[in-house]
Order: sequence, then C-alpha cells, then structure tokens
Amino acid sequence: MNMDDFYSKVLHLFREIHPLDRIPRAGFLLRGVSIPESVSAHSHFLSLLALLVVDSFPNKWDSQKVLTMAIIHDLAEAKMMDVPMPITQKYFSVEKMQAEQAVFDKLMEGFSQKYSDIHREFHEASSPEAKLVRGLDKVQMMLKVLNYEREHQGDLIEFWENPKNFNDYGMEITRKLFETICECAGKKLPQDK
Repeated sequence: MNMDDFYSKVLHLFREIHPLDRIPRAGFLLRGVSIPESVSAHSHFLSLLALLVVDSFPNKWDSQKVLTMAIIHDLAEAKMMDVPMPITQKYFSVEKMQAEQAVFDKLMEGFSQKYSDIHREFHEASSPEAKLVRGLDKVQMMLKVLNYEREHQGDLIEFWENPKNFNDYGMEITRKLFETICECAGKKLPQDK
C-alpha cells in the first residue's frame, strides 16, 4: 500500500467508526441506566483492563494480540449497533457473528489481514488470548453493573442472575476477578441451570 492510500484509508475508517462514541450499550439502556457507557467507552475500559492483566502476568499471553483484540472487538457495532446478549443468544448468535465479521472485514479493507484474523479468533474464542479477552469483556460489563448500582442507576438484578455474564472461558484470572466483583457486591456467582 502506498502512503497516500494509507492516509485516505485511515480517514475513511475513522469516518465509518465515528458513531461508536454515541452508540449506547443497549443492555444497560434497556434496564434503565439513563446515560450508559458507549461502545467506545466499553472498548476503552476493556483495553485498559487487558493492559493491566497482561502487564501483571508477563509472558503468559501474546500481549500485542490481547490488546489488539480488546481495541477492535466491537468496531463492527459502528454499523450494526449494540444488540443485547440475551436477544442474540436466543435468536441469531451465529448470524450476528458472521455479520459482524463481514462488516469488520469491510471496515478494515486495505489494512493488514491480521486484523480480520484476530477479530475472527476473538469471536471463535480459538486461542488463549481470545478466551482471556472474551472473559475480560464480561468482567468489564460486570464492573459497570457494580458501579451503576452504586449510583442507583437502572434495574440490573438480571445481570447478576445470568451465569453467561460470568463466563470465565477457563481463565483463572477472569474467574478470580468475577469472584472479587461478586464479593464486593455481596452476591454469589450464579450457577448454570
């Protein structure tokens, strides 16, 4: 790719993902949080959480891959919006994943193929890094639930009751973070039914 092409592709990408800071996390909005975090804020907080984890456990994961996944995992929502998890899991999770990958591939056209590969790896949870980031994605969500409840925002009890919100993907660090969050909230980890 020549550099002029690179510059124009960067401008195009950022024009396409511009709405992410105004797209609210729908699950919180639907449960009465008046000003929920945006998709951009979520990705920022997840990236910070991932950074803290990989720095605290050096050489355990490919830190560049972990951070790349955390940063790019929700870029497709600039076009698809944020669809709440219970709806997607019940009606169209495979189709949503395929659509998100197609949208992501289109957004990243002209950039390195590694981004599409890493995005697919994240969705498939096909590596230790993907399992870590998938689990941390849930941890970040539950940290927001904890903080929204401290602010008396929304009716968020169903977040605590859904075992899928505490999927640790077999990662001990993620499990321990969930245990700490629940302990702080005075809740128990829900069990699969």
